[in-house]
Amino acid sequence: MDRVLLFLAVLGILTILCQWYVIASIRSYLFQRYEPMTRRVAYPLLISLGILNLAAVMLAVDSAWFRPDTFARKAAAVTFFSYLGMVLALCLFFLALGILCHILNFRRTARGAVGRAEGSCSSIAASQRGCVSPVCSRPGDQPATRECRETDPPDCLEQCSADEVAATDFRIADRPRHAAPPPSRRTFLKWSAAVGLATTIGYGADGVVEAYSTPSIEEYDLFHPRLRGLTEPITLIQITDFHFGLFCGTAELDRLVRMVNSIEADAVVFTGDMFHSPLSPVERAVPIIRKLRSRRFGNFAVMGNHDFYAGEIRSVQGFNEGGLRLLRNQWVTFKVKDADIHLGGIDDPMVNWVWGKDFPGFSKFLIDAPKTRGFRILLSHRPSVFPLASSVGLDFVMAGHTHGGQIILPGPGADRGFSLARVVSPFTHGWYAREESRMYLNRGVGLTFIPWRINCPPEVAVIHLYGLDRGTSAVKRRAVRATAGV
Repeated sequence: MDRVLLFLAVLGILTILCQWYVIASIRSYLFQRYEPMTRRVAYPLLISLGILNLAAVMLAVDSAWFRPDTFARKAAAVTFFSYLGMVLALCLFFLALGILCHILNFRRTARGAVGRAEGSCSSIAASQRGCVSPVCSRPGDQPATRECRETDPPDCLEQCSADEVAATDFRIADRPRHAAPPPSRRTFLKWSAAVGLATTIGYGADGVVEAYSTPSIEEYDLFHPRLRGLTEPITLIQITDFHFGLFCGTAELDRLVRMVNSIEADAVVFTGDMFHSPLSPVERAVPIIRKLRSRRFGNFAVMGNHDFYAGEIRSVQGFNEGGLRLLRNQWVTFKVKDADIHLGGIDDPMVNWVWGKDFPGFSKFLIDAPKTRGFRILLSHRPSVFPLASSVGLDFVMAGHTHGGQIILPGPGADRGFSLARVVSPFTHGWYAREESRMYLNRGVGLTFIPWRINCPPEVAVIHLYGLDRGTSAVKRRAVRATAGV
């Protein structure tokens, strides 16, 4: 608990500092006020940011004003966390803009240094006819000189040196402490800041719209030689990462259940994170989950890390009362014609929150696996189990956890792009293959951290399993199924 509080305190401080940096950058670039803020302004502003952020968190997460699972609570959460997402995006933008500004200023600074060196004041020896005290405050200006003649007093040189020192001191005192860029540079920075601010707000609004759009139905055919003997395909529906309780509630869950019920399949599998946090009203989700159609093989689920955060006992009870069969390091077997289907589910390891490469119970889970030959499917919340699964010959892994990064940028590989999940995981979304094993990593239907999805719509996966007489496994994508009217 102490670690959690410390983490939240550090996160809060960093959030306030990011907001301070964005405000200061907008003040400088957009409003062209390059002088620093005074302490009389800075301290009250920082305190106000802290108070406003704390109040917003209370309204969005746990407030007596907005009851759980209401539109007002969801609107408060979406608004505040979208604001934080924009702050983070603007931090990165202004950091890049500042680096660019320094690069552009480098040449100007270097040329200014050369000009100052060439225009530096120099004295002439006293034995010469006179002495010269040039005042060269700007490169290219004509120096103001004071020449000592033979009839002048003998202290001419000392007086000239004194004049030079005074002129130099005047130039230093007259120079502003925080010089603004030249007019052309200020215009560039102003318009860049305006475009960056408008783009961030636009993408944020678009991200919210896409996040709450109807999930797409991604449909695939998986052919595998260990399914030899199947006379008709076996269809599985995969749902993952709903995160009931923060950004998604009963309205979104009811829409999802109606969509799933409209699809014919032999089994439905939830690969973790059905619930979000200890504040999630699990009891409100149970009656809706219970509306799922019964299937030939059944409806199954495994525990994700957020299901543990919501409370292990509460989550297990919610799954059971919702009519789902929870596989906790367990296997079940189905015999279809001459093919055996072994379905196993493993708990989230609850270690190494970001990467989660360690699965302490995996060895025992594998020992308990059915010994008969057949097609072995593993349900795991985290995709990082895939290297372990492929090394022991498991045929097919279905996973979630990454949300596809929620933001996918265009990049190399038209089928995958650059997902933000790539920062912390080698697996982001879609299909993966190792040796004879395959994994499908679902983008999920819910949200966490930031309520945005950009180029990463929510999805429900429908996978048809086919037998293959010879050769190696193969995947074929079907056309995306229409979801209108759901």
